[in-house]
Amino acid sequence: MNIAKAVENIGTLTELKRVASAYVIDYRNLSDEEIKQALIKTAPQYSHPSNLEKALRESFYSDQREIGSVTALILKLVLLHKDGFMCPKRELEDEIISWEQSIVDRSNEDFFKKGGDKGRNVGLLSFVVETAWQNNNQISPDEKNLIERLRERLKISESEFAIIEAKLGKFPKSDNQLHTRGEIDDARRFLQYKGILFSIRDGNGVDFDVIPEEIALALRTIFGLELRRHGYQELIRSKFVRSKGHLTETLTKCGIELEGQLTVEDLQAIAIEQIKPSVLLGGLTPKDGLPMDVLSKWCGELGLNVSGLKVERIERILTHYDSLLQKDESVEDVRELWYQYFGDYAARRLDFLRSQQLIEKDLEVEHRFEGATNYLFEQKFLHKPLTQVGSNHPDGVLSYRDGLIQWDNKSKETPVNLKDHIRQFDGYVKTAEKKVACFLVIAPEFTAESGLLAMQYLVENGTTITLITADELKGLAEKWAQKLVQTGSQDPFPLGYLVQPGRFSLSLVAAI
Repeated sequence: MNIAKAVENIGTLTELKRVASAYVIDYRNLSDEEIKQALIKTAPQYSHPSNLEKALRESFYSDQREIGSVTALILKLVLLHKDGFMCPKRELEDEIISWEQSIVDRSNEDFFKKGGDKGRNVGLLSFVVETAWQNNNQISPDEKNLIERLRERLKISESEFAIIEAKLGKFPKSDNQLHTRGEIDDARRFLQYKGILFSIRDGNGVDFDVIPEEIALALRTIFGLELRRHGYQELIRSKFVRSKGHLTETLTKCGIELEGQLTVEDLQAIAIEQIKPSVLLGGLTPKDGLPMDVLSKWCGELGLNVSGLKVERIERILTHYDSLLQKDESVEDVRELWYQYFGDYAARRLDFLRSQQLIEKDLEVEHRFEGATNYLFEQKFLHKPLTQVGSNHPDGVLSYRDGLIQWDNKSKETPVNLKDHIRQFDGYVKTAEKKVACFLVIAPEFTAESGLLAMQYLVENGTTITLITADELKGLAEKWAQKLVQTGSQDPFPLGYLVQPGRFSLSLVAAI
């Protein structure tokens, strides 16, 4: 969508004036139609590189940290990777909030447990960032610029930098609080005032954020963005570049240190984030990269012209993958079936589970009960469980504010007595890297004294133990999923409602 078409579809007069304020003189004294015509006439100013670079500096290095961080996410994380450079407003907000949560989750895993130059570089940048934050508890635009240059010099990706800030409790905001939809809307309006972002409304009344094509192409040049994310993901799966040897060699030549036993998928993720696709295909020098005959074969299989210079063949391949539309990659999840029989796995109804071919061996009950619980949190509550290392850990962990929620599944034919497991749970709580705000015990039933012991543990240790039956948890998950469908929302379940000492009570959950 070009600027002229976007202008004709801007949703409200307020948003039209907001965009016009960037370059249209005396827009306040013009009628709606006059503003549109004037805006279209001044379109070249909106996409001029020097104007965009100035607007980006004012956005990314704003004195308001929320504006600086969120405007970058709106442009670089979401819109520049969308088909037509446009996205429904609600979906854009969902993607930003989900990505921020994923960064907080990753910060609770083992990101810093790296040795070698990578670990030292991460440690150095972390020290610099922490020192900068100590000055009035904020980072100035000059400090941010210096940190950004150091990040690039140390070959630390933008998401790794976000993890560093999250480790320090400063990302997305203080105490790892996520940005609200209101804060995202503030950043949206800021970009409108800068003439970068337009808001349009379709025939069904759905509001979209859009970067007009002329502006988007100029931004891609400024950011060095050669492919949209899904196009790069498709390209890197090609047989011509997906070998472990080629990926390792290219990343190493780019000065990116690789540690540990990395899989092809690990290497692909690093490449997508840290090197341009043209480098993956062509290398850093004329002698690097794929041979001419390989590039010709690749072009031929894509139905493209196979002749020309190396750079021309690479450009054809990149153009092909950049033109691909985004796919819906939803796949069938076997855990969904286990979730349907959540209470049966919890109560170990072995005869029934065997008769329905839901298990072959008794040992499968615990594994499938745990898998169904992961599915419940991930797909119903929209909270992705954290990756855990080793074997001595609870069945699951979630990020919660600046701490954690742990849980353990107890599949049993009789009521669970907390006394039998309290020492095990206490070990998990006390060895956690962050404060455990709540420990959930998920079981078919509980003994009467278990609730009293949970209260006693809170008084003596300061950590809440919540006892919730599988049926209660599934019932709550279904109510939340139903609410999301009714409201069209993608908000994650407020985990604070699970923090209840002793036996869980649905009456205390006001969110549904």
